Order: sequence, then C-alpha cells, then structure tokens
Amino acid sequence: MKVEIIKKVENPLLQRTEISFKADHTGGPTPKRSEVREQLAKLLGISQELVVIEKLASTHGQQIARGIARAYKDVEQLKRLEPEYLLTRGMPKAEATKSEGKKEEEIKKGK
Repeated sequence: MKVEIIKKVENPLLQRTEISFKADHTGGPTPKRSEVREQLAKLLGISQELVVIEKLASTHGQQIARGIARAYKDVEQLKRLEPEYLLTRGMPKAEATKSEGKKEEEIKKGK
C-alpha cells in the first residue's frame, strides 16, 4: 500500500494540519485505518497518536482509497476537538474495548 498526500492545509487557529490523501491498495482490500494512520504519521514525521482519520473509502471498481485526516500538534488539543467515536475508530480492538468499558463505568456511577 502506498499513501500519498494530495492536499495539506495548516489551520493555526485549531493548531492542526488538515490533510486529503489517497492510498493505492492495488491487489488488496481497502486498507485498515491503523495502517493508513501509520503511513501518514511517517510521511508527516509525527507520532501516530497525533493523527485522526475522519474518512477512508474506496470508489467501486478502483484500487485507490481516498480520505480525510487531521494531524495535531499535541494530544490535549486532539482530545479537545475530535469526537470520541473518531478517536476509538482507528484503535486496535483491545484498546477500544478498554476505553468503552471506562465510559460505561462512568455512566453507571452517574458522572
């Protein structure tokens, strides 16, 4: 799989970089978000924890997936701006289950 950044826009107000990308996955299925996130982090020279993939989809009959991602300067800003479902969507199953379990406990306690 080869990831290519199509458009990169700096957003200083929100302290992030907004990215449009395409992932060539010739001969295979649409890549997993975690794989694309890893490749984008390498291209940008930042940690994977600072990258959030909003959209990733392949067009019918093509071996190219297009998507939208955002890269933040720090984790606090990422957690403040991104919805929880996007943060857990790209995680491995074990980590996603842990964070969901914590949320359920908080709901039961009335927090």
